[in-house]
Amino acid sequence: MRQAKPVLIVLLALFAACGSDPEVDVRNVQLDLRIERLDHKLFQASPNEMADVSREAYAKHGEFYRIYVEDILQGAQLEAPDLPIFLNLFVNDPDWREAQAAVDSVLGDLEPQRRAFELAFKRLKVLFPDSLTPRVIAFNSGYNYGIFPTDSVLGVGLEWFIGSDHPVIGLLAPTAFPQYVKDRMRPDMLVPSAMKGWLLVHYTKPMGGGDLLENLVEVGKIMTLLDALLPEVDPALKFAFSAEQLAWCEANEAEIWKELVNRDVLFSKRAADIGRLMNDGPFTNGMPRESPGHIGEWIGYRMVQAYRKSKPKISFAQLLAEDDPRAVLKAYKPR
Repeated sequence: MRQAKPVLIVLLALFAACGSDPEVDVRNVQLDLRIERLDHKLFQASPNEMADVSREAYAKHGEFYRIYVEDILQGAQLEAPDLPIFLNLFVNDPDWREAQAAVDSVLGDLEPQRRAFELAFKRLKVLFPDSLTPRVIAFNSGYNYGIFPTDSVLGVGLEWFIGSDHPVIGLLAPTAFPQYVKDRMRPDMLVPSAMKGWLLVHYTKPMGGGDLLENLVEVGKIMTLLDALLPEVDPALKFAFSAEQLAWCEANEAEIWKELVNRDVLFSKRAADIGRLMNDGPFTNGMPRESPGHIGEWIGYRMVQAYRKSKPKISFAQLLAEDDPRAVLKAYKPR
């Protein structure tokens, strides 16, 4: 299989359920979410139908279809006369047809995922009544993007979630897809990965110029919200950690914190200091190999959990509006 482009978005850390929050009551929320299957539209089209199918896809999916062909597939422009030729080449490429066949056999009609998305967005509507429920559009990205949120669409590259042990995954170039990334390409990672992508795009404030503490707190808020939306999901899946990595974090929380304090990096704005804790990888540089990458996201989550415990009546709206990361820091005393 050809070497695909590097991962450009998520399959990163997602967070463990707090376990102490009451279940969000969604009984009065009316929401009928559907997953739109752009992958089926294209891969089931015959060569002489592709031009019509492409026009129909644009009529149905609007500007997201332009994003799909121009940015996600990085192919011809939407108005280009050779777009049907490009799409036919894509859907008839043996690599991508094999990946799509795996999508269809492993994920099927996506009904379990549809129900999980619907419940998560109902919970979000309870916590934030004015929140937008996106259209969920599933596609085959040719392993360019796993999750692609826009202003109103949550796009999901289904081929990223066919199972880490699937032969198709084994063919991906290890230089672009190291083993720790392949290990996450599981069906049960689809919903938590997508929900995290949506929250990061729509519920975080710009972090340009912020220090490490601000980054920790901001992502901790998001992952605390993710807990409320997906309380039934296995904690390790929400972290995108292995069970062993999560257990290591829980057993070594005080030591991880001591490492940050001793290095005196909490208020650093250096990209290297922030990236070491927040960026993905097989483990966190400078820590044991048993550690996961992006361990700062877990620490941020733990900080925000401590802050919420100190303010049990705080709402999620108030939590996300809190703009003093030092107030959160003050509540965190790992032992």
